[in-house]
Amino acid sequence: MTILVTLALVFVIWIASSTRGAPQPSTFPTGLLAVIPQEGAQAPKQTLAGVSLSPGWEPTLIIDGVSIPNDQLTAGTTQLGEFFFSPGDGMVISQLRRGLICARVIAIPIIDVEVDNIDHQWCWTSF
Repeated sequence: MTILVTLALVFVIWIASSTRGAPQPSTFPTGLLAVIPQEGAQAPKQTLAGVSLSPGWEPTLIIDGVSIPNDQLTAGTTQLGEFFFSPGDGMVISQLRRGLICARVIAIPIIDVEVDNIDHQWCWTSF
């Protein structure tokens, strides 16, 4: 009986250790690889905000209710699908306000038109 309990305990420990650090399934729609800052994160008022997309998408980014002009999504490498906004002087948002900030990306496919549009919203806390 003791051997059976010991084997069961070893099995449970092995399962727990082998699943720790395992990649979590993505909850993003097809084509959306990452959002910055991450959902629920805390970030400074001057933080980058935006998305990383698979190739072939044309995004519209809305931060705190303000549509970000495409020519201001320059903080990333757009050829690699990185569309980031950096608040600052001369930008549509000079700095993010403190508190809960929500952003939304709406992206349309420009290559594979059989894919649904991306429409994703996420929020973080700005300090």
